[in-house]
Amino acid sequence: MSRNVLARVHVGCARLLEGGFVAEIAVGDYRYTTESHLQRFIASILEKNGVRAEDAAIVGKVLTASDLRGIESHGAARLESYYVSRIRNKQLNPTPEVTVLQETPASLAVDGDNGLGHPVAYRTMQAIIEKAKSNGSAFGTVRSSNHFGIAGFYAMMALEHDMIGIASTNSVRYGAPTFGRSVMLGTNPLAFAIPSAVEPHFVFDFATTTVPRGKLEVYKRKELPLKDGWAIDADGHPTTDPDAALKGALLPLGGFGTEHGGHKGFGLGLLVDLLCGVLGGGAFANALPLPNSAPQSGAISHFFGAIRIDGFRDPSAFKQDVAAALTEFRESAKVPGAERIYVAGEIEYENTLKYRANGVPIHQKVWSTLEALAKEYSVDFFA
Repeated sequence: MSRNVLARVHVGCARLLEGGFVAEIAVGDYRYTTESHLQRFIASILEKNGVRAEDAAIVGKVLTASDLRGIESHGAARLESYYVSRIRNKQLNPTPEVTVLQETPASLAVDGDNGLGHPVAYRTMQAIIEKAKSNGSAFGTVRSSNHFGIAGFYAMMALEHDMIGIASTNSVRYGAPTFGRSVMLGTNPLAFAIPSAVEPHFVFDFATTTVPRGKLEVYKRKELPLKDGWAIDADGHPTTDPDAALKGALLPLGGFGTEHGGHKGFGLGLLVDLLCGVLGGGAFANALPLPNSAPQSGAISHFFGAIRIDGFRDPSAFKQDVAAALTEFRESAKVPGAERIYVAGEIEYENTLKYRANGVPIHQKVWSTLEALAKEYSVDFFA
């Protein structure tokens, strides 16, 4: 490992100098690296596992974007456990031959050939955006795919084109339906990105369960109890124990029963399964794997959409009104003790600015897995 450590501790965090990386400096439970180094490291490890360079670069970009936005459950923490291990075990195809199943001027259906979810999702969203440029809006599905990272990344691809972006995916089953304890649904996120004249844009990326399963893994890693209402154990009882929850089920967004809207979260999760698995012609409901079962090859499906704003009104005026609306919500009256009102995407945007300036935080336990991969594959660690 290189000892060219170009970093200094600054106001309680590691502040990186251009061209450097952190190999020795830790602040609390985290170490820090740069965005570019993290992207290249992830790509290098995947290339060592037979992934095409252009595909590996996309995965590096998506995973790093997750850590930049503060969504550490879907970032570099997934590199070994979700991607490298499955390539090693021949459960994931590192060199897929993606095929178009069906296509119209405003739609696209793709088979991902059991490859990494990120490259096929990225290219499908690119194709959908191009179709929307000609046809006002377009939608697409991908089947026979795998985990694709954060849904918001793909929805945000539409922003620079003055479009509204939509992205979604079903997943391995982690969640129970309202009043049920059988594990039937994935976290099934939905993401919507709407451009504003002033950043941050409106980016609403949310799991349709109370939290993503990755958050349970984060709390377990940090040895913290879960929040009330996040999960049930295998017998259907509410639990705050991460281990019991990982053996049980996540609850739908809104929590247990209907009193706080759990049935609405259940409905949203089922909607995602219908749009991704059923419309895409892939696996859905009980055909999706359980978390503790052997991973099924290419069981995941995705859904994407792009809508041109100028099909409805002038984009500049629209974005000005979006900015005004978001400002009104931020500046509205707060409850006692609250410092701020956040709109969707604002915290993640501020995290991105902070981490680009001061370094991307990687939890010590994740750092150790990355360091082990670097040694195994003889890849310079963030060098």
